[in-house]
Amino acid sequence: MLEEFGNVIARGGAGVVIASQSGHRLGALTAEQNAALATTPTEELLKLPMLRLELVTDSLHAYQLAKRGNSLRVMAEAVRWGKRGARINTISPGIIFTPLARDELTGPRGEGYRRMIELCPAGRGGTPDEVGTLGALLMV
Repeated sequence: MLEEFGNVIARGGAGVVIASQSGHRLGALTAEQNAALATTPTEELLKLPMLRLELVTDSLHAYQLAKRGNSLRVMAEAVRWGKRGARINTISPGIIFTPLARDELTGPRGEGYRRMIELCPAGRGGTPDEVGTLGALLMV
């Protein structure tokens, strides 16, 4: 989607992608892995050695890789969009109280979720409306 919008975005246009703070909780990747996630054509991503089934050990790991990929792909596209006079940004919010987050709070990772909320500077999770407001600000 980023590539396709990047092909037609008009001068002065803007876009926002919602990633996740979970992508930033993933351990450090090599420069080569970051570049591969950022620039590999989408139809070839699943062929990357780092994404082999035996290396992606669980759904949290897969989610973190996907969200890191979102942020990296936006960074790469921002250069291309900039050449067209447009902007693309990504937001990586913490815990936002969506139905999925509410399920996580009551599921096997609930204790870890509650701890992240307690330790975050705001001391609370966010709301979808807050993310929407930030997105709208970035679109101006």
